[in-house]
Amino acid sequence: ALILLGLTGQIAWTIENMYLNVFIYKVFKASASDISLMVAASAIVATLTTWIIGGISDYLGKRKYFISFGYLLWGISILGFRYILQDTYLASLSLGIQLTILIDCIMTFFGSSANDACLNAWLTDRGNESTRGTIEGVNAVLPILSMILVFGGFMSFNLDLIESWKTIFLIIGLS
Repeated sequence: ALILLGLTGQIAWTIENMYLNVFIYKVFKASASDISLMVAASAIVATLTTWIIGGISDYLGKRKYFISFGYLLWGISILGFRYILQDTYLASLSLGIQLTILIDCIMTFFGSSANDACLNAWLTDRGNESTRGTIEGVNAVLPILSMILVFGGFMSFNLDLIESWKTIFLIIGLS
C-alpha cells in the first residue's frame, strides 16, 4: 500500500508541479502572471486543505476513507484537464486559463486531502520505532521515482499538440 499509494500520489504531484505550467503556457498561451497565479492558488489550497482535512481525519479516525475517496476523486479531477480541451480552446484562451487554474485547485484539494493530510499520517500510524525509518525512507524515494517515470514516460510526446495533452491526462487520470 505504501509503494502503490505513495507512488500514485507522487506521479500526480509531478504532473501538477512540472507539467501544468507547460500545459497552460503551450495550450492557452498563459503569461508568467497567469502561471504565478495558478501556482499561488494551488499552494494556498494545498496548505489549507492539509491543515483542515488533517485535523478532521485525526478527529474522525477515518484516514482510509479520506485516502480512498481522495485518490479516486484526484484521478477524476485530473481527467478534467482533458475535457477543458474539447471546447474551451476554440472558445477562448482566457477561459482555458481560468478553467485550468480552477481544476488545478480542485485537484490540489483532493490530492492534499488524500496524500498530504492522510496518507503521510497513516504511514506514521502504521509504523513503530523499528519500522518507521524504513517507511520514511521508502516514502522519500518515491518523488524521485515518479519524476523518472513521468519524464521517461512522456518524453516522446509532442507537447505542442493538444492530442498529446489529452493522452497524458487520460493516462494519469485513469492510473
